[in-house]
Amino acid sequence: MKNISPPVFYYHSVAPEPIEQWVLHFLTLRLQNFEHQMAYLKRNNYKALFMDEWLAIRRGIKSSDGSELCLTFDDGLLDNWVYAYPVAKKYGMRFTLFVSPECIEPNAVVRPNLDDVWSGKCSESDLEGLGYLSWEELKLMQESGVVDVQSHTMTHAKYVVSEKIKGFYYGGFKGLHPILNAHPEIRATYMKDAAFEQRLSFGTPLFEEQSAVIAKKHRINPDFFSEAADIAAAYDLSGTADRPVYEVAVRHLADRFVHAGNLHLEIESDQAFRDRLRYEVVHSKKTIEEHLGKPVHFLCWPHGDNTMAAHVLAKESGYHATTSGKMTKEAVQQDRIPRIGADFNQQGWLSRLKLHYKIASHYRRQPYRSLFALNEFKNKILN
Repeated sequence: MKNISPPVFYYHSVAPEPIEQWVLHFLTLRLQNFEHQMAYLKRNNYKALFMDEWLAIRRGIKSSDGSELCLTFDDGLLDNWVYAYPVAKKYGMRFTLFVSPECIEPNAVVRPNLDDVWSGKCSESDLEGLGYLSWEELKLMQESGVVDVQSHTMTHAKYVVSEKIKGFYYGGFKGLHPILNAHPEIRATYMKDAAFEQRLSFGTPLFEEQSAVIAKKHRINPDFFSEAADIAAAYDLSGTADRPVYEVAVRHLADRFVHAGNLHLEIESDQAFRDRLRYEVVHSKKTIEEHLGKPVHFLCWPHGDNTMAAHVLAKESGYHATTSGKMTKEAVQQDRIPRIGADFNQQGWLSRLKLHYKIASHYRRQPYRSLFALNEFKNKILN
């Protein structure tokens, strides 16, 4: 098995149930399914590695016996401390946590978690998992030996990158980045804002956006948004009946602005973009190292977006590897980390079966490898 590096699985959120108040609640894996997965891994003698151990196998420095894997969590969500960390520890599993410093809880707090429930210090109903982790919670997890904290860039932001209207806002997750860009002061606390979705008006045009590490910001003319709001005032956008007519009117408005050459006012300069990329990549590394007193050698690109230039900057800055993300052809490189989603929210037995299949096919065990190849072939034909 020495030529096959271990599979790297990724999660985001783990909680008893998705919290509908959170616009990204679809990222939540139910706690019961997560525990079933951890129990399965322990029962079958799998070893959860940190990324430096994974890289040693990737480089051929260490060999693999097919029992190794990596578990990773993106975003630094509070429920990783409240639910995932105690359960992973219970079953002898370790995981890597990719965090963005601008999304760290600003208050110096350590909130109760399942360990406190199991020791009788509080009840499960006292637990609250909605929010981001604090530096204090990150430090406790890092010092436990169960968790290793690495970088997820500085902001996890997305920015407008063109004049192309991709849709219109009527609530939900599509307004997340426009709202956070307009109110950067709430980036770390937005989940606690009960009126978060009301910070953006219904019908607001949504422009094409990309991750901060590849996006050269486009500033859309505020006069366009003002005139679009005037049009919206003539319609009832709380229901679906008026929306198609309204959207056609706004697209015509956008065309007029484009033809006049003033829909967007400016595009970020090359130098400003390079400076901002350094902030995302280099400053996130330094910030985590300063707060936790440990080296940061691995970088996970938010949203899967990245470029060779961003990867090269990361390597020059002292990172040993970065995730391949949407650059799927890069996944074979030794300094790239290909990852597999593990948030299977089916019934417990099916969730375990999918995890088993993913691991076995990755390690080229039959008949799973053949089933995987057939499925890939089917997907190419259908696409």
